Amino acid sequence: MRLYELFIGWRYLKAKKSQGFISFNTFLSLFIVAIGVFVIIVVMSVMTGFQSQIRDKILDVDAHITVSRFFVDNNSEGLPDYKELSNKIKTIKGIRSIEPFVQGQGLVRVKSYIFPVAIRGYGIPGMVPDDIKKFVTAGDKEFSKPTTIAIGEEMAFNYNLRLGDYLEIIVPKGRLTAKEGITPGIGKYRIATYFKTGYYDFDTKLIIMTIPQTQQLYGIGNIVSGLALKLDDIYDMDKIASTVQGLIGYDYQVTTAEQQNQNLFYALRLEKLIMTIILFLVIISASFTIMGTLVMVVMEKRKSIGILKTMGAHPYSIMTIFVLEGFFIGLIGAIVGVITGLVTAINLESIIHWIERTINGVMSWIFITFDLGIFYPVSLVPKNVYYIDSLPTQIQPEFVMIVAILAIFIATVAAILPSWYASRLHPVESIRYE
Repeated sequence: MRLYELFIGWRYLKAKKSQGFISFNTFLSLFIVAIGVFVIIVVMSVMTGFQSQIRDKILDVDAHITVSRFFVDNNSEGLPDYKELSNKIKTIKGIRSIEPFVQGQGLVRVKSYIFPVAIRGYGIPGMVPDDIKKFVTAGDKEFSKPTTIAIGEEMAFNYNLRLGDYLEIIVPKGRLTAKEGITPGIGKYRIATYFKTGYYDFDTKLIIMTIPQTQQLYGIGNIVSGLALKLDDIYDMDKIASTVQGLIGYDYQVTTAEQQNQNLFYALRLEKLIMTIILFLVIISASFTIMGTLVMVVMEKRKSIGILKTMGAHPYSIMTIFVLEGFFIGLIGAIVGVITGLVTAINLESIIHWIERTINGVMSWIFITFDLGIFYPVSLVPKNVYYIDSLPTQIQPEFVMIVAILAIFIATVAAILPSWYASRLHPVESIRYE
């Protein structure tokens, strides 16, 4: 590539003085490339952050690896030998902690409400694991009294529950038998603790109590549902799970957090893939605009092309000039899209809050002015839909680079056909009627 080809390619990007700095069609091409790159970066940053935060919340509260027994018959439910099993697993390197737990489902009756909950028992009074205590926001962190429980702040807000209130929990008690069936277990507990994990599903549906309380409520004796393993490095989950399975045998079920939530993680990955493909179509659509723009530029520059050819310019040089124009459109559009995309992704939560405040302020004024009744504030990221209480973003530099490179590549490829047409123009025919 010679210097004059670069100079002319850049010059053709600009319009004539009478038309302003840049032609409308060129501006439109730049805008579509920029908006495509911008949207991909922002949306993918949100989806990556969303997926990562849900994963982190689940791994923060749930076990990284869960050891339980296969439910073969009634006598094999739970782990009666959990202490021996725990001592055996402790010999494996990379395991930070092992905690027995009891879990089950139940119904809560409080005031006039009845709603389903998940119940988990951890530790004993005064000795609750630190991984649980770190989520406590108010009340008794030690679970010191035998008839007290912890509930999420969101559950407390939804049902107007306060510290010191009592609620009744109803669960299936004992084991199901053909002769006796199953009887309900009922317990009355005082709310002594609030917790907040940041994961909406846990904060609205989970009740935490100690293991003795849970065992008594369900009438299961001195057994636990399983062992919760926390690891030093979460990326070793599959490796350590395989080691644990080989050590304790196949009478026990060893599952990782991702296996237990595989439907959720699969849906998130699939949604991210589909959104990436759809958004890349925006950039591909820009290629047709670039192609049309360059065709018009070629028609406009027929005389200039003819003069260049009569001066000895090779068809390859003519083609290079117009390919460079497509390259410049892609380069400028990608740079603008990357800069605006990164700025927006970094400040997205503040932008969303500002939009919410603006919408709610305007709508509230309209409702009050025209006496339209009660206005309920709008939430652009409802917690009960998206599970989390904030809008996370996570920027992946390698993904941003790939998007920018692909945008430039697509814009350059789109310029090949008009460039080839320009290189085929006959110099005499090009200037005959000019």
